[in-house]
Amino acid sequence: MAPLEIGYLSIVVMFAAVILGAPIGLAMIGVGFAGFSLIIGVAPALSVLKTAAFETVTNYSYTLVPLFLLMGNLISRSGVAADLFKGALLLTRGWSGGLAAAGVTASAIFSTVSGSSLATASTMTRVAYPEMQAHGYDPRLSTGSLAAGGTLGILIPPSIALLLYALITEQSVGTMFLAGILPGILAFVLYIVTILIMARIWKPAPGSPAVAAAAAEEGESHSRLDILRLFAPSLVLFGLVMGGLYGNFFTPTEAGGVGAALALVFALWRRVPRKELLAACIETVGTTGSIFLILIGAEVFGFVLSTSQLSMALVDFLNNSGFGPWQVLFAILLFYIVLGCFMESLAMILLTVPVFFPVILANGFDPIWFGVIAVVTVELGLITPPVGMNLFMVKSASRGVSIGQIMTGVVPFVITDVIRLGILLAFPAISLLFTGRM
Repeated sequence: MAPLEIGYLSIVVMFAAVILGAPIGLAMIGVGFAGFSLIIGVAPALSVLKTAAFETVTNYSYTLVPLFLLMGNLISRSGVAADLFKGALLLTRGWSGGLAAAGVTASAIFSTVSGSSLATASTMTRVAYPEMQAHGYDPRLSTGSLAAGGTLGILIPPSIALLLYALITEQSVGTMFLAGILPGILAFVLYIVTILIMARIWKPAPGSPAVAAAAAEEGESHSRLDILRLFAPSLVLFGLVMGGLYGNFFTPTEAGGVGAALALVFALWRRVPRKELLAACIETVGTTGSIFLILIGAEVFGFVLSTSQLSMALVDFLNNSGFGPWQVLFAILLFYIVLGCFMESLAMILLTVPVFFPVILANGFDPIWFGVIAVVTVELGLITPPVGMNLFMVKSASRGVSIGQIMTGVVPFVITDVIRLGILLAFPAISLLFTGRM
């Protein structure tokens, strides 16, 4: 069997294994080892397996991953989410759908210190959903807005998805974070508009305490200082980490270390129980282990792609097929949307970017811009029924809501995300304005 044929077969076996439920990291390692053994030999494949594992876990750049994860996990257990929701409520008081808008606002700010969509969706649902339920909100509006708001965690920096994309494509982490700011703000604004529209359709249940609560809220007086006090911990942490990074006070890895240290200080100041601190560390180790296993798999699988020359063959095929660059890009994005119905977001990025990245460069697209577009499309998969990961995170964090109601409620936000993707495709300057790459 020719090397190129082995490369194509490896791709097919890989996706078949993932769809059948095999762990993505182990599937990539197993298929990569088998494919490389068929092309080069078993002994070189064993050497590659050892080298890939060692180089991945000792790569200094990858220390960013556990540091930012630890920062987010510590903040999640520090009561910050509840403060953010209270502060957001003061901003959206009197709005139609104000509680849902507050949930998305709090999710957006929480994303600046979390970096994880699943953590954002789960944490904010536990904080905001009981309040919405008490005020008679339609479950479709409340759960749909929280599932959508959680996706902001994958885009607004510091984003683990943008971080991993930068590392595996050898792009600047700081530049990738800058490129995610305006698309993240655009997502937030469009979500708020969607909530204001849907709140007129999915109104609070008749006889609910919403009217009485609104009247009580109007009688309360809150200053801007109250709002700033509730937002301050997250904004200070975000400002010090990102400001220090872009002010050249420290490197991206040092920024992660500073963020984790500040999050720990804040958790101790808030007197977070020792049990919760230990849980944050355990969760960080578990998530880091899963990500590193996938990184090792991507490294091993990358040897199959290079030795079989599959990437170059794919580029040549597309160049000779008559497809234009935009047709190629749309095909890749459609593949992402379909794959998002079956696979977790970070696994999608680590599995597909090594395959698609040479194609994107060959068609003349900016790698930073494509990184944002890819993450936005993956983000869309997080809330796309039937198996968007955020839908099930919201389901597990809320009571008395069926998965069908959550899927119905998220549909308007899926449409909003499609519109946002179209805007970012039509106007690349939105992603590249802060990076100076236009």
